[in-house]
Amino acid sequence: MNILLQVAGLAIMSVVFIFYFIDRKYAVKSNRLFLYQAIAIFASLVLDIFSLVTINKPDIFNDFFTRFVCKAYLVTVVLVVTLGLVYVLGDIENLHRRLFSSLCLTAFFILLISTILIFALPINVFFDPNGLNDYTEGAPIIITYVSAFLTMGLTIFVALKYKKEIYEKRVVGVIIFISLWVLGSAVQGFFNYVLADLGIVILSVSLSEALGSLVIYIMLENPSLNIDKVTGALNKRAFREYVDEAIKKGINKEILLINYDNDMTKTVVDYKSFPKVLVKAIKEYPVRVFKNDRNDIIVVCDNKNKRNILNEIDKFKEKFYLKNNIVTEIPAKVFLFNDLTYYYDANDFIDVMEYININEANVDKHVIIIKKEDVDKVHHKFEIKLKCDNALANRRVAVYFQPIYSNVNSKFTSAEALVRLVNDDGKLIYPNDFIEDMERDGKIVELGMIVFEDVCKFISSVNMEELGLHYIEVNLSTIQCLQENFALTIIETAKKYNVNPKYINLEITETGQVAKQILLKNMEMLKEYGFTFSLDDFGTGNSNLNYIVEMPVDIVKFDKTMVNSYFNNEIASYVMNSTINMIKGLGYRIVFEGIETYEQTLVVKKNNIEYIQGYYYSKPISQTDFIQFIKNNNQSDNIIN
Repeated sequence: MNILLQVAGLAIMSVVFIFYFIDRKYAVKSNRLFLYQAIAIFASLVLDIFSLVTINKPDIFNDFFTRFVCKAYLVTVVLVVTLGLVYVLGDIENLHRRLFSSLCLTAFFILLISTILIFALPINVFFDPNGLNDYTEGAPIIITYVSAFLTMGLTIFVALKYKKEIYEKRVVGVIIFISLWVLGSAVQGFFNYVLADLGIVILSVSLSEALGSLVIYIMLENPSLNIDKVTGALNKRAFREYVDEAIKKGINKEILLINYDNDMTKTVVDYKSFPKVLVKAIKEYPVRVFKNDRNDIIVVCDNKNKRNILNEIDKFKEKFYLKNNIVTEIPAKVFLFNDLTYYYDANDFIDVMEYININEANVDKHVIIIKKEDVDKVHHKFEIKLKCDNALANRRVAVYFQPIYSNVNSKFTSAEALVRLVNDDGKLIYPNDFIEDMERDGKIVELGMIVFEDVCKFISSVNMEELGLHYIEVNLSTIQCLQENFALTIIETAKKYNVNPKYINLEITETGQVAKQILLKNMEMLKEYGFTFSLDDFGTGNSNLNYIVEMPVDIVKFDKTMVNSYFNNEIASYVMNSTINMIKGLGYRIVFEGIETYEQTLVVKKNNIEYIQGYYYSKPISQTDFIQFIKNNNQSDNIIN
């Protein structure tokens, strides 16, 4: 009997089982799916050896029993490959339920049909009296390989098509497993069917399965990989699978997200000590403790333990501060997610949790209970983002113009270009719903260039002088201005449509600390070419006098918030008057935004503010309506007063 390879495979699987069960308490769903396949591989190895024993001992085992064992072994070979597909599908079960169900049914149907055919069709058993080269051949062998290759084809299809949704290393591990299986099959087929007459037979399929299982265990399914090495808590990967299983089975859990200021922790104490000791304190209760990528602690518990843990956090901080002589408070918040039925799947829960964790971190509460309406708001935000991303991908971008009235010329001499996205049902999506996300994702660069190009098309299609228009304002994101080749791209686009740069005013908003050298370099290049600049939302956010000094702007815009304060607050009015005089003294022009009443226009004109923009004159309107608006209102007897 030539069973050395099979015995080696059993040894490998025994080692895998020993190490797996040592850390089994850390096992999650994917670990268990791997275990099912590993058990099938072990059974396949045992049956492979037993089939060779029955072939080699015809005096002990009758022919029918021998053939039955040989066929049972072949069935386990197909079963191993089938469970490999199920293992891969585990990552997309909740995202693509129908696909998951249909592929599982397909794989088990192939297994069922192949099992029936394997046991129904005859198999040839070859016995070597020397006990070295026993083997089988016949239709069941062919059916086994065909079924296995069909199922592996499905596995590779799923792994590659959904590789963005499947854990990256799992795709690699499965491809290695299949490669080893194919190599083992090729070697076994070559020796059995090409060199069998020379007395050379190698049975390598079972060993290749064991080696593949070992690779996957080392890369992916060692339960100890689910442990955070610093704190001893389970990691984010384990948390995802834990929540996924709870939602799938309808098991409700209470989840506490403990958010502490990681940056401050690093300044007052060894950053590893704080979370490590906190996890140790919480582990005294019968709960599961996890740590995410942001170093926050996540606790899954019941209502009773929730109250104890909240008390424990306060006690822990007092003890920890005293022990480490800490006098600076380390801010910590606890977000309570008390109903998993609000979420579609584990990915949805984690996305909502991380969004709330980031966006609600400044809420002035120690414990923040996340209610259904909070989750619904985040879901709505996600839905809008998907619609916006889809609209941008399909270039459903609409540019509207809001006319700007010139007090100097007593006409509408300019307009601000404002972007809208168009949903697939034709409804408009407004900037408040997408600008922030697109700046965060970097998609604002693409959107900004689409708007700029549309404005260039508009200017090239009309006679600006006849309409009495001096320029169109185009908003620029700071992120756009920080692109190294931004100025050249803008200039080339203007040249493409033969647009005189004097007809475009580029509007920037300073939103934070940025690499000003790149920003100023781009602005200077564009200024030299002939574009003008305005500073938007002056007086709010980060915009201040330093930006006027540093940036080559021509126009300063006061946003609606500042303008309202100017009209409604005596102190604000006094401060703004001083600022207006200073800006005028520097030679800059001023725009007041958000003007909505006739009385406001009178005050603005009285204070010699050059431009007025607001709903009193017009809301943002389509390009066609804008042209008609300008034609109607720039006649001297039709000007809105």
